[in-house]
Amino acid sequence: MTHPADLLTAFAAGTLAADRADQVARHVAQCPGCAAELAAWRRVADAVGDRVAAVAAPPARLRDTLLSRIASARPAVDASAVPRYAAPLGGAAARRAARILAAQRRLVDRRIWLVAAVVLAVGTGVAGWAPPGISEQVLAIVVPLVAALGVAGACGSGADPAGELVAASLTGVRAVLLARLTLVLGAIFGASSLASLGLVWVDAGAPPALFAAWLGPMALLSAVSFALSVLWRPAVGIGVAMGLWVLRLLAGSSALDGTVDRLVEPLWRTSGPQLLVAALLIAGTVVLLPHLPAVGRRAHPG
Repeated sequence: MTHPADLLTAFAAGTLAADRADQVARHVAQCPGCAAELAAWRRVADAVGDRVAAVAAPPARLRDTLLSRIASARPAVDASAVPRYAAPLGGAAARRAARILAAQRRLVDRRIWLVAAVVLAVGTGVAGWAPPGISEQVLAIVVPLVAALGVAGACGSGADPAGELVAASLTGVRAVLLARLTLVLGAIFGASSLASLGLVWVDAGAPPALFAAWLGPMALLSAVSFALSVLWRPAVGIGVAMGLWVLRLLAGSSALDGTVDRLVEPLWRTSGPQLLVAALLIAGTVVLLPHLPAVGRRAHPG
């Protein structure tokens, strides 16, 4: 039996069917992580039970009295006067998505924004002072690293100080995780785009070359960091991203074998297959997340 994270609340409340309760009990007896989570839910149930017991029971006829008053006060409804729903299709979903996205801005650690801003600013300055033809290489090195580290810090397991509160909300883990990813990558993409346009303005490069230098590498390195940070832990995502980044720095030098150079170079060249692989990595991670073991899932932001 997999970790029954979704069944522990009903098991603690005693409302789980007998056959499922037996399966959960056998699993909890062998799984310290689920046992600890069950103990936490039982403490919550006991606290709620104590508060309920302290409240005096309402009069026996209260329900009948309320229903009688509601029935007598209910006005007749004219079916023709019922207003028709005329909101744009999907409008409510779009507003809810916007609220979820705005909420993530307050939950993401401010240090992520500060470090990203400083590194991008320094990288843009170096690119602006670099000789012609070097600006693209500078952005190709700086932007993907900033995006990968920002994604790992914002989306990785155990990275959310409000994780338990978010986990108790009605918003699904996938929606929260996608909102985090959209916010961080969107902010870094916007800042990098402004930096590229600024370099175009000072004649440090052509727009297509500047954008192509960092767009594909940013997408792929961020996707790798996202997948490993969410499915495993942020340290792994950061470590792999840094490893690929160092290989890119050493590409073309005598420190690397020619075979390694040929493997690394395509990762830093914007292309359709590269963007497709990045999209598949992100989609696969989002699909797998709700099926993670209970012990790992409790630490995720969502």
